[in-house]
Amino acid sequence: MTAMDFDERRKAQRVEANLAITLSGGPAEEATGKTLNISTNGVYFQSPRFMEPLTKVQLELMIPDPECQDEGESSVTIEGIVVRVDPEKKDAAVSSYHVAVFFTFVTEYAKDILTEYIKRRVFS
Repeated sequence: MTAMDFDERRKAQRVEANLAITLSGGPAEEATGKTLNISTNGVYFQSPRFMEPLTKVQLELMIPDPECQDEGESSVTIEGIVVRVDPEKKDAAVSSYHVAVFFTFVTEYAKDILTEYIKRRVFS
C-alpha cells in the first residue's frame, strides 16, 4: 500500500489544527494536550499521557467560534477510541505521545461546530 492509497481511504477532510483538548477515560487521570490535526471522523493530538490502543475515551475540544467577537470558543465533547499511539509503549523517558482517536459518538451540535471549523480552515 502506498501513501496515496492511504490518503484516498480517508473519508473526511483532515486539517492541521492547534486546539486545546482535554481527555478522560481509560485507567489514568484526565489529561490535556494540543491537537495536531482533526477531521469530522477523528483527531491526532499530542498528550503527556500514554494510552493503550482500543481504549475508550471522552474528548473535550475547544473550537474557535467566529461568531464571538471576543475570540470565544465553543466546547464540544466527543467519544472515541484510541487507534494509534507513538511511541507504541509507555516510556518514562518520553514526555509526550502522539495519539490518534477515531470518533465513535459525535452529537449533531459537535458535528456542526467541527464541520464549520474544518471548512474555515480549508478555505482560509
